[in-house]
Amino acid sequence: MKKTLLMVLMTLILSGCFGMGNSETEESIDEGTITIGKTKHELILNEEGYEGIPLFEYAQQLPSIVTRPNETATIHIDNDPNIAVYLRDEYVPLKLNSFSTPYEMGLYVYNIEAKWPTKKANFLVVIEVQHEFKRVQRDKEPDDSNAWIPSPNGEKQVMIEGLGEFEAQGTIVLKELNSNTIDNIDFNHGLQWTAKEIAWYDNDSILTTIGPVHGTVTRGGNLYHLNLTTLELTPILELPVKEEVTYFSLEGNLLTYEVHIYEDDEMNKGYLETRTLDLSTIEKQLSD
Repeated sequence: MKKTLLMVLMTLILSGCFGMGNSETEESIDEGTITIGKTKHELILNEEGYEGIPLFEYAQQLPSIVTRPNETATIHIDNDPNIAVYLRDEYVPLKLNSFSTPYEMGLYVYNIEAKWPTKKANFLVVIEVQHEFKRVQRDKEPDDSNAWIPSPNGEKQVMIEGLGEFEAQGTIVLKELNSNTIDNIDFNHGLQWTAKEIAWYDNDSILTTIGPVHGTVTRGGNLYHLNLTTLELTPILELPVKEEVTYFSLEGNLLTYEVHIYEDDEMNKGYLETRTLDLSTIEKQLSD
């Protein structure tokens, strides 16, 4: 009898030990990375999900990866799972677990599904594609020759070609008078963004507003400094969602600009407000 009880007790102890062992060795989710260009980033494991919150809104709370358009992004997840990538619920084709970042500037949220034989996981990656400018030589003069704005030293001219009153795509055009060359200053705007206002900052750079082409908010945008030699873009005024620069002018050491401020969430009603900015503030931003 004692021997039987002892065997039962040992069986219970061993079963408990093995059960605890199984709990502690429960399969963990493997880690993953995404390499864009030459930089490797950790993938974000979506453990709790984002139920009840729109994916894009949820992703805006996460750190984003800033990159250039058309960069190669390569995913690596431990122990070689089957990987599927989705952007806005659309399947993204992969080649050797790689895809290209979008051409058009904006914030992109990728949903990465990984499946192993006995488990699966969901990762998120937020990619921000920034402006990228390039100069493209053209043979033809713009149709509206009166739209040229001369540089302070008179050696260059600039304009925005093709910008209409509503939902029109404008192109920055630069003319070098000494070499008699005309270039389009193109950037990765796709069909959603356009330059709207333009003015010379000095002989080699301009200030310009860039805003959306389509939708309700089309009156203006944020204000940027663009170096026409290096094509480096520097934000000068990045306003809240319900505000946009509609007009600006430079006089002496002062930038005067007009801001349209929306009063309602639907962005149908608003008012105009005039503000000023000392040029020394802009110089500091450009030197940082």
